[in-house]
Amino acid sequence: DNIMLVAHSLMGFDLQDYFSTINMRRAAIVMCLDSADADVRILENYALYGIKNYATYISNSPPPFPGVNSNLRIATIFFTEALEIYEASPTLPPDQEIRELVKQRNPKVSDEEFNRLVQSLDTRFLRALPRERLILAIDMFFRAQSRDNCQYEYSYDEEWNNGDSDRASMHIVLAWRNTPKYHFLYRVARTILRHGLVMRGVNATYVNPYSKDSILIMVLGLHGSKGQPAWEAANIPDFLRELVTIKYFASFDTIDNRLVERGIVSGNNGNLLRAMTNFIHQGLVHLDPNFYSLDHIEGDICHHPELTAKICDLFKYKFHPDEVNLGEYEDLRKQLTEDIHKLDTGNEILDQRRKNVLRQAVNFVHYTLKTNFYRSNFTSLGFRIDPAFMDELPFNRAEKFPELPFGIFFFRGMHFFAFHIRFKDLARGGLRTIFPQEPERIIHERNQVLTECYNLAYTQHFKNKDIPEAGAKGVVFLKPYERLQFEAQILNKELEGARMDPVAIKDQIKLFQEEQKLETLHQAQRSFVESMITLVNCHSDGTLKAKNVVDYWRKPEYLYLGPDENMQPSVIHWIAEYSKKNEYKPGSSFISSKPRVGINHKEYGVTSLGVNVYMHEVLKYIGINPEKDLFTVKMSGGPDGDVAGNQIVNLHRFYPKTARLLALTDISGTIYDPHGLDLSILVDLFKKERPICNYPPQTLSEGGFLVDKYRKRTQTALVQQTLCLRKTGGVVIEDWLSGNDMNHLVRSNVHSTPTDVFIPAGGRPRTLNGGNWREFLDPQGVPTAKAIIEGANLYLDQEARRELEKLGVLIIIDSSANKTGVICSSFEVLCGLSLGDQVFMENKEQLVREILERLRTCALDEARLILKTHTEQGGYLSDICHKISRRINQFTYQLLDYLDTVPLSNDPQDPLIRCFFDYCLPTLRDHYSRELLKEIPEHHKKAIIACHVCAHLVYQKGLTWFPSIVDILPIIVSTFVSKNPKI
Repeated sequence: DNIMLVAHSLMGFDLQDYFSTINMRRAAIVMCLDSADADVRILENYALYGIKNYATYISNSPPPFPGVNSNLRIATIFFTEALEIYEASPTLPPDQEIRELVKQRNPKVSDEEFNRLVQSLDTRFLRALPRERLILAIDMFFRAQSRDNCQYEYSYDEEWNNGDSDRASMHIVLAWRNTPKYHFLYRVARTILRHGLVMRGVNATYVNPYSKDSILIMVLGLHGSKGQPAWEAANIPDFLRELVTIKYFASFDTIDNRLVERGIVSGNNGNLLRAMTNFIHQGLVHLDPNFYSLDHIEGDICHHPELTAKICDLFKYKFHPDEVNLGEYEDLRKQLTEDIHKLDTGNEILDQRRKNVLRQAVNFVHYTLKTNFYRSNFTSLGFRIDPAFMDELPFNRAEKFPELPFGIFFFRGMHFFAFHIRFKDLARGGLRTIFPQEPERIIHERNQVLTECYNLAYTQHFKNKDIPEAGAKGVVFLKPYERLQFEAQILNKELEGARMDPVAIKDQIKLFQEEQKLETLHQAQRSFVESMITLVNCHSDGTLKAKNVVDYWRKPEYLYLGPDENMQPSVIHWIAEYSKKNEYKPGSSFISSKPRVGINHKEYGVTSLGVNVYMHEVLKYIGINPEKDLFTVKMSGGPDGDVAGNQIVNLHRFYPKTARLLALTDISGTIYDPHGLDLSILVDLFKKERPICNYPPQTLSEGGFLVDKYRKRTQTALVQQTLCLRKTGGVVIEDWLSGNDMNHLVRSNVHSTPTDVFIPAGGRPRTLNGGNWREFLDPQGVPTAKAIIEGANLYLDQEARRELEKLGVLIIIDSSANKTGVICSSFEVLCGLSLGDQVFMENKEQLVREILERLRTCALDEARLILKTHTEQGGYLSDICHKISRRINQFTYQLLDYLDTVPLSNDPQDPLIRCFFDYCLPTLRDHYSRELLKEIPEHHKKAIIACHVCAHLVYQKGLTWFPSIVDILPIIVSTFVSKNPKI
């Protein structure tokens, strides 16, 4: 039957304009006259198919058609199969010689792994390849299994024109993990054509196409589209950089259609402009989120293509390793500034927006200090930015960003962009990933990424007053839905073609999407870390280890990360191992809270320990002895969370007879019990890592309820209801809520329930804000809690805090309430730097005990000073918290500025060194003092001395004591040491 279809198509080939497509159930054959754009024309018709194998063949001579001089090209396309339901095609037996050659390059590959790969490879793919390229393809496959970036090798055929005019002059063999099934080969073909090349031969196949571990293997034979060798037809380094990053950046967007495909900018510069667009949007969105939308900014970047092309040239003159020309750079920057100023299309409003956009594009280049853009292979673009760019934004910077940070990193990769902001050179803070699920939330959250990162880092700066590292934060915004949607459509089509049961199809697609969401999340986090380490990993003299990076900063940068929202233990472990593997100076200490060789925050409840100290002290302050008197609590965050879960454990452990937890809200729903939830049940849910929707409703008191957001029913085609279980008349009844009623109850439960204290221990920033703070009042306008202990970062915005404080609510802000988590991480870093992983594990239990004791002390010192100051001076607690942080930081950085001008002694009896030892944990100073002196960088030691002395003095002397810290340094040191004679 297939032969008859082919014969019929050949007979009418001339009538079909010499382009014939034969579609079969699992494959297609396309015949056309050979041309430079033949593969693009072929693959365009199958852009939304999952392609398992693609191969092309070209005749040795023109076919016998009248008036036709072009050769015939035949492409065979075999589509991916979602299920192994068809008869398996016979596979080639494993070749022992090939096996040995592959194992020479990959010695860890077992015979079983090799056999499994050969059995899974498409037979057509195996038989089509020459032996040497088959070996290379298998080698690339095993390399790609553990790497996100494209694994490839290329070679030239110098004898391409010896008797065979259709022979390829360049060969590329690549393997790539988890590449898309839609558009991908079509995009590859377009890229090849745009660079003046043509595919003389191509073989491509997917291994495990619908697994997160799927790998695309591709073998390309390339030649110049006009018959010349590939190296004469194209800029090969530029071509390869675009080819091996094609997965990470969009195609078919405005930049692609208006600039790249028209040849105005290169494909790589198109990726630069995409990154630039995201960065510009984050600054200008504050002027007007609708007028300065991401789509408008992208359009403005393309509206004056001659200026945009010059901006790309400006970037090249500053950062291209082989073409740096700062003279040309300054001349072009001056010219661009003048040209942008003169823009006038007759539409004043749009002209002003475009001027702002283009000015910020020039500023992006000007304030970038180093970038990985000209590296040969990466998974995301990374830029180290001078924070002074904020002063160039067209609004009052101080109103939005009150203090300039020390350093900013910006990253743009596959489905994500990200910022990392720090307020001093030595800094630490968590890496948070924002992964919104609803379309409305996507737009809202996307507009706030820079602001959220800044505010979190700024809060962290106040929070870190007790430790040597200043505040920092990383925020990744992730949006992979277009890809997941297209992939699901392809999978659905294939499952339907397999005549699979509709219910089973739905389950299979749901499983696939959940697996892909998780893999996309992990890939974005790995990409963030890879690009960051590339830009900071340096030799001892400060020069970067990475090649092809022009560095205008020229100083070492040692950064420290911690886990935050949407980061799982497996990724934490990967980050630590990646840092060690690349010999980044901090090693595994680059990230804290590691699952084993670290102090996991959730396991030890380090953040909640501090929250509980503040809660205890505030309750005593308002006349409640929590160990003897009944008190009521409400919380955001569930038993499966870190801060909320561990605080529930604290309530059960320390106040089993006095604590009444009335209301709780987490991602799965909300719960209320007028007589208090059963803490032992909640502790059990915490141990099993289950949210509150798993709370047994029959144990609720009369009038209690549980909203389970995961249990829904369809009322009509357009209306869903959510289950609410209520205890009424001693019986649990089902009350199905409309979307409005459910959302109102989930949002308002913890805000409207009257209690003594509210502990926000989960939830997005600004959950309680200037627009909704009245939800926290009862019908008489009285706050529903006497005190708030902010266990979650930025749960209240400043307006909500102030309005509630005016009504008498005592608020311990997040920079104080949850500071013990970061203090623990800082000590973990200190232990890791001085001991290494093995010695740390030998002493871990004792070190953890000492750290927990230090955390209690730090929280108690500040809690008592806050309340003492409030008693003596009045005012708002949030202001007092800020004053304490500012005072300690002010003294610390005055002292650190002085210490940076003098060398530290290595004499253990030197007063400054004795201060350093006093900060360190007893086990470290008693048994590992030599390691402390040797392994801790000098600037880190000085920061320890400065923060330890200054925090100690402020907690002891209070806020009324305000000398010049440097002037009285000798007295401080001698007094400090005399009080600690054993050191």
